[in-house]
Amino acid sequence: MVDIRTEVANDRGLIKQLEMVIPGFRGYRKREDLRIADRLLREQMAKRLKDAATGLEASRRAMSRRQMLESLEEIGRLIGLTNSTESRVRHAEQGYTGVSPDFRIEENELNQMYEWDLSLLKWLDEMRDGSERLLAAAESSDMRELGHQLKGFDGAMKNFNQTWDKRRERIAGLEV
Repeated sequence: MVDIRTEVANDRGLIKQLEMVIPGFRGYRKREDLRIADRLLREQMAKRLKDAATGLEASRRAMSRRQMLESLEEIGRLIGLTNSTESRVRHAEQGYTGVSPDFRIEENELNQMYEWDLSLLKWLDEMRDGSERLLAAAESSDMRELGHQLKGFDGAMKNFNQTWDKRRERIAGLEV
């Protein structure tokens, strides 16, 4: 995967390049570019979550067609959880601290936040793959495999959300 931080830095226009040489603006510009990179990464993460939810919806339709009614409530719960997680990711904090803050979020901390978000992609890939396996199990009417895949998707979602909550605590300065 391309490091979005590098892409944002390479895509600076003339005014942003001038800010990099003016004393006092360089740090601001670098932090702002890191916030932009993190926002772009979170948008990609939100899209992957939306894709996983779409896969779950397809599985739910297949289950309904095959009258596999026992697990409809569980997959509905997972769809709702995936959609709410997608919204949390899309609208997450960006590390702003205001004009005269008691503490500042520095470049190093913004880089850590980006790396943290990047590490979450493994859970998103697992959810995407899990939604595809769920659909295959639903289409083949394999109840045992369907139950196994529902449990795996739920586990990946829990791991993602636990890690995401730790991210929020760290940004808010609540981590001990």
